Amino acid sequence: MRKSKGFHSITDSIAQDKSLSGLIQRANQLKKLNDELQLRLPAQVRGLCHLANIKGETAVFICYTQMEASKIRMYSRSILQIMQTEFKISVKKLQLKLELKR
Repeated sequence: MRKSKGFHSITDSIAQDKSLSGLIQRANQLKKLNDELQLRLPAQVRGLCHLANIKGETAVFICYTQMEASKIRMYSRSILQIMQTEFKISVKKLQLKLELKR
């Protein structure tokens, strides 16, 4: 018969796994940034997309339809300016990805 060491809590497991805790911390930072960004986006595009990542000088946004992505493209200069001036993030282009709702 095998000896059981018992279960560990998820918080203990996360604390021990540095890469996982780093990933969770990054996700929380992006969510907080997205929440703040949504408040400052032009009303016409607010809520149509969400910030998924920042890779180098590129901000990656997720949209759910082609029409939403087109609207975001029309406002891309405004969005970049908001990110640069209000959040001091040096992004120079937007990358839009479509995620179809199921």
